[in-house]
Amino acid sequence: MADGDENGLQWDAYRRNGYTGNNGHMSSNGHMGSNGHVGSNGHMDGEAILVIDGELQELDRTTDWLRKEGYSAIAAEDMSSGLRDLYNHHPDAVILALDETSGNARDSWMGVQRIRELCDIPIILVTSRASRASLQKAFDLGLDGYLVRPLDSQQLLGRLASVLRKARNNHKASPTLFRHENLSIDWKRIEVRVDGHVVHLSPTEFKILSLLVERRGWVLTYDQILDHVWGSNYIGDKNNVKLYVWYLRRKLEADPSHPRWILTRYGIGYTFVDEVTASVPELVASRRPLIS
Repeated sequence: MADGDENGLQWDAYRRNGYTGNNGHMSSNGHMGSNGHVGSNGHMDGEAILVIDGELQELDRTTDWLRKEGYSAIAAEDMSSGLRDLYNHHPDAVILALDETSGNARDSWMGVQRIRELCDIPIILVTSRASRASLQKAFDLGLDGYLVRPLDSQQLLGRLASVLRKARNNHKASPTLFRHENLSIDWKRIEVRVDGHVVHLSPTEFKILSLLVERRGWVLTYDQILDHVWGSNYIGDKNNVKLYVWYLRRKLEADPSHPRWILTRYGIGYTFVDEVTASVPELVASRRPLIS
């Protein structure tokens, strides 16, 4: 069995044993290629793959493999450029090269966390040296692949095809569009509109809104929101949640002091209003001036 296959089996075994990362699910907005047709090679024609690699020779080799396989390859030489490309091109997956011996390793891990704040597209980590610590960190962040160099095109492309296939299957059951009254959310484009106009949200604001909408009808506690958005290791208090909810209300609500969508359950947390919560007097009564 090839090393890449062993890595893939090890990864799947860890996930079956409960290591599903902070988000707990695979690629909720894993999107399809531009035309939606499955090519003879088994992947969606035109799927865009972002490759972030500081070693230019490896970057060229990887992007060449992808293009020969029919993917649209986006090349970035560092994490800063990669994050810009993520915003601009909305790729279907990310291949990230990590060199634990370089001074850029910390930036790479921070970049992975930022990507996870923005979306749940598949991320495959490629490293020149495996370690238990980096493997555990990859699991904790919900990465979808962990490959060790040297590797050949079949190892990388096989793993990529597998994670994209899982993302597409999940996509069939997970809508990427949400509409409620004059509010719309497009998780594929990471875009929010009110009255048809784009509203610019920070990654943290978008993640809080997504969490509330995905679990609408439920009251989410401050601790649940902190854990989901900032991570279980974050040391903070509920005032951070209150502040960002206030930011959201100012951007989304017609009257932020009397919110219509994001309601407060005093002393507990917040809920996104729907037909059920709109009929609960205790929640409707909480629409009063606040940062709360």
